[in-house]
Amino acid sequence: MFTAPVQKMINFAYIKNRTLFFVFNHPVGKQEFDNNIQSIKSALKFYMPDECKDCQESLFDEIKAFVTHTPRKSKEEYKEIKVLYKERSSGNFEINIHETKLRELVMSIQKIIKEKNSNDS
Repeated sequence: MFTAPVQKMINFAYIKNRTLFFVFNHPVGKQEFDNNIQSIKSALKFYMPDECKDCQESLFDEIKAFVTHTPRKSKEEYKEIKVLYKERSSGNFEINIHETKLRELVMSIQKIIKEKNSNDS
């Protein structure tokens, strides 16, 4: 949803008290976010699941942003993020993509989903 320069200014995002927070490392990133907040909200509401028992803890009602002046952590300092929801897809879907690289990417995702579901059974 964000341009590449704005994406680089996002330190991280988190959900607290049903509010999605974006943390920027530069005021210009927050300004760009504020300029596009309505389109971001409408796009996210369009994609939010209506009734998802496994993802209710991840839903949010509000979106906010702020700028932090703390130095950015290196990738090694971040903890691994655990997936908090059960995969609902079985991986049985048709891939109608003609562009080779994108098709291979989607096929690799499909393979991961199928392997994950075969291990859960």
